[in-house]
Amino acid sequence: MYIFKILTKIDSSIWDNDLTKSNYATFFQTTNYLNSNSKDYFPVFIYVLDQDGNVMGQLGLRIIKTVVRYSSPFFRRLLHFILSITSRGIWLDGPIINTNDKNIRLEILQKMMEAIKVVADKYDLVHIEGYTPGHDLLIDDNYKKILSKNNFIMQDYVTFILDMEKNIDDIWSNLPKRLKQDVNRAKRRNISVKQLERYDELKQYLILAQEWATTKGIVNSTPIEDIESLWADHKSEISKFFLAYQDNELISGLRVIFFNRIVQPNEVISSYSKPTSLGGTLLTWTSIEWAKTVNALVYDFTGGKKEILQNNFTTNDENNKNSLLYYKSKWSGQEMPQYNLITIRKKLNYKIYVILFSIVRKYHNLRMKQNKDKKDKTISNTTC
Repeated sequence: MYIFKILTKIDSSIWDNDLTKSNYATFFQTTNYLNSNSKDYFPVFIYVLDQDGNVMGQLGLRIIKTVVRYSSPFFRRLLHFILSITSRGIWLDGPIINTNDKNIRLEILQKMMEAIKVVADKYDLVHIEGYTPGHDLLIDDNYKKILSKNNFIMQDYVTFILDMEKNIDDIWSNLPKRLKQDVNRAKRRNISVKQLERYDELKQYLILAQEWATTKGIVNSTPIEDIESLWADHKSEISKFFLAYQDNELISGLRVIFFNRIVQPNEVISSYSKPTSLGGTLLTWTSIEWAKTVNALVYDFTGGKKEILQNNFTTNDENNKNSLLYYKSKWSGQEMPQYNLITIRKKLNYKIYVILFSIVRKYHNLRMKQNKDKKDKTISNTTC
């Protein structure tokens, strides 16, 4: 017999320690990710316990009011209207189930579904969306049936997992020729990468992040006001920042997260100040080398919709070939199944939400293109 507990405040060290009983729990289920001082969301923590009080399952969700903070006053007002018609729950890389017995897993999953329904009712959510862990290899047809029975719609996603127990030379030799050429070309162009060490370097990273966000017409999701919490994460080695410089200018940065011996890229930013910057490729390779030194088990590049990946390989569209998902797939990680789950509780509100958010997304893409064209023109004028 199993019971669930739903909490909004917990002992962080106990929750995170319980997560490490699973070999596939990632940073995105930790309190460092779920907790925040933001007014845009708050965390909910679900425990599934057996009759002796042992933790058998965990799921951390965010109850979200808004996701993207746009710099345009019009779109800020539009998002306030979206907020008035929808609130939603979302989780990443969950649930975590602490047993390999498939029958017991199904019982725990069903109890987790019951808890999610209680959360949805309590906070009057329009929809709940989640992503299964890319490292959970025991998701089978029976597991999926329970999700379907509880009104979750599933969409096939993929993630890319690089085995870090391999020798670093073997990892390098298995990379595509083009990636290795880009890494070497970046070094010949005097692009250098270093690990963030000082507080003022973190401030420079956040300033660059704000500039990067501006090119997309949004307010950065990690504003400079968060510097103290990010510095604490850096010192605890939950986060590691890598900085790429060219001609003494910070041109790009990469933040990776490290929990339970799993490394995942969390944020990539660029100044777009160079017409053909290779800083991002060199940053990724440097972070892989670092992952080897900290005894990581895997490097999870994360992923996206499987159908998009298939289209990338089957079309000649250069936009597809240059997509972020296609880029992730080139790092020789093993393609692993993952699932996007969504249950819609208020269909009309959800339809309005989707329409309004599609307008916001088009604005986002337009601003990104306008700023890219402006940057390209500036670069062209300065190099003439």
